[in-house]
Amino acid sequence: MILDLSTPRVVATVTTKEDLSCLVPGTAVPCDVLEYRLDNLAAVAAAAGAGMAAHPTPALLTVRRPEEGGVGALDEEKRLALYRDHLAHAALVDTEIASLRKPAFAGFPGEVRAAGALLVGSFHDFEGFPDRDLLADTLTEAFALGVDVAKIAVVVHEMRDLFFLVDLLEYHRRHGRRVSLMGMGMLGKLSRLVLAKAGSCLNYGYFRTANAPGQWPAADLRRLVAEI
Repeated sequence: MILDLSTPRVVATVTTKEDLSCLVPGTAVPCDVLEYRLDNLAAVAAAAGAGMAAHPTPALLTVRRPEEGGVGALDEEKRLALYRDHLAHAALVDTEIASLRKPAFAGFPGEVRAAGALLVGSFHDFEGFPDRDLLADTLTEAFALGVDVAKIAVVVHEMRDLFFLVDLLEYHRRHGRRVSLMGMGMLGKLSRLVLAKAGSCLNYGYFRTANAPGQWPAADLRRLVAEI
């Protein structure tokens, strides 16, 4: 069954063996989606895959490339192998827009769809807020490359940058596209609340351990998004 993203969903990121040990089937989790970061969990990938298969919460499978915050310096071949080993248990799959430009990933959107999952194409800048035209063009390119959801995470230090992200989000929503936008840094937490309320379809917190600046604990993010 394709995951319904018509309303904002809260994602909790799973990055450690300790996280996995807490995901006992039947135990409630404070999120709508669990993101399994298999670049972090490559050494225990079999256990992560078993957790994805056993836990009822929809799974988001991510194997992040090193240039955008990935752990373990995994090359394209190793990343693709991890994806393919676990596609069957994923409701969503996240890979970078930059990866989708590569010949090795040319058929990847088709593989994801054949597995019954949605493809998230992502872009990250952990250093600052990129040129606005670049961000707008990156979202447009993501959809041209065949993604179902386009995701951007950038550092936000000024309110005008947050307002720009809101405008960008609303533009794509008016055209029927699913977008996930979030900030990191000084205004990171505020941005995640504002953008979730504006319609960002995937909104990231953490399960037990933060892995990006500006993240909320998923339980707090879920409660606040529901309250405001």
